[in-house]
Formats: sequence, C-alpha cells, structure tokens
Amino acid sequence: MSDMGAEDEKQYLRRLLRQTVVGLGTLLCAAVLLGLFLRDPVTRIADAVFAAFGTAGVFVGVFASDAFGVPVPPSTYVFAAVIAESPMTLILVVAIATSIFGASIAYLIGPYMGKLPLLRTPLERFRPRAEKLFERWGIWTVGIAALTPLPFALICWLAGIYRMRYLQFLTTTFVRAPRILVYYGLFVVGWTNTGI
Repeated sequence: MSDMGAEDEKQYLRRLLRQTVVGLGTLLCAAVLLGLFLRDPVTRIADAVFAAFGTAGVFVGVFASDAFGVPVPPSTYVFAAVIAESPMTLILVVAIATSIFGASIAYLIGPYMGKLPLLRTPLERFRPRAEKLFERWGIWTVGIAALTPLPFALICWLAGIYRMRYLQFLTTTFVRAPRILVYYGLFVVGWTNTGI
C-alpha cells in the first residue's frame, strides 16, 4: 500500500472490517429468515443433500471453494450441515482441515492459474490491490483474507505466485479456523432459535 497514505490505509482497513461485520450480520439474518419462513423446504433439501453426499460433500465443497475459487462459499456447506443436524465436531474438523488443505493446494497451483485464459482476467484485475496488501502486510495478507470478504483462493494463488515461504503461509492459513467456528455459531444461533 505504498502509494496509499496512512489515512487512506486506515480507511481501507475500516471498510474491510465493516464489510466483514455486515457479512456476518447478513449471514445471521439469512439463517433467521430461512428458519422462520422456509424451514421445512430448506430442511428437506439439506437432509437430501446430506443423505446423498454426507461429510464428503462438505469436504468437496469447501475444497473446491478454497482451492479453486468456486464461487459457492464454504459457509454454505457448513450451514447445510447445521440444518441437517450433522455432528458438530466432525463437521467443524472437516471444514477447517479441508479449508487449510484447499489453501495449500491453491498456493501450489497459483503459479499456473494465471496462465488459464478463464482466470487470467479476474486474477490480473485483482492483482494490483493484492500486491499493495502483500507489500504492506506480507504473509498476513493471507490471514486477513482468511477472516474477511477478500477472495481467499485468489490470495492463496498469489502467495504461491510470489513464492512466499510455504511454512509461514501454512501457519497463517490456520486463521481460517476462527472464521469457520464463528460462522457455525451464527448458523446454529440463527437457525436453531427460529425452530420454536
């Protein structure tokens, strides 16, 4: 963020924090509204999906999102698990471990992703902003992306492209765990408390 002044940088970080808080509030509201107005059909869908795919579906979904940037966020699969009343510990362990594993795969394939015509344009469009983040925060940019609405897979690809030290990268990806735990808690609170 070298071309940003200290005040601009603070505003950018405040905006990112606001987006994170608004995102969390939106997820909680969505869980509450679905629980209040669409509980039966949503439960049938979640139960059917879990009957067909189970925990393996959570693994595949979270992995696809965090490794390849598939635009269905990992929180979707965690929410489906809450609705289907899947075992909490198993779902959390699978979601967190898969997210970290997916991030590692994203890091490894990052140098090749920019060569794919389909991904070249979005990657290059996002790259200047990411470069400023990496300049300012270094490897902690991955931690910031793990907690905020920044595109996690894209940041992990760029960490691989920039050849950041893998062990530092891997350690920083563990910041993803609190986000998944918070999302799970929000979904439980929003969904469970509306099923009265």
